[in-house]
Amino acid sequence: MPTLADQVRRRAHVYVAHGGKRNRRQQVDRLVILANWIQAHFRVTGLDQIGKRQVIAFWKAHRDMAPATAYAYWLAIKVLWQWLGRAEDPPPPRGVDAGLLA
Repeated sequence: MPTLADQVRRRAHVYVAHGGKRNRRQQVDRLVILANWIQAHFRVTGLDQIGKRQVIAFWKAHRDMAPATAYAYWLAIKVLWQWLGRAEDPPPPRGVDAGLLA
């Protein structure tokens, strides 16, 4: 069974092929870190099982993250949300300026 990180990389193949390469690779790297963390702390076997609960737990575990870094992770999670067809935005990290998230 493929890990969450493998599933992210498989979905990201086409995503990385279009647009700004450096930024998209960084976003995929952030999603792989998130996927590995979620798989270590939750019983999740597929990307479609990742939800608000896992994202909020990730934010709580990484409260010491710099606001700019948290915002970059949030943008990457937003891409994951788009891949999964979610209608609303993922939960934002606490402490990030609301103007950045608009």
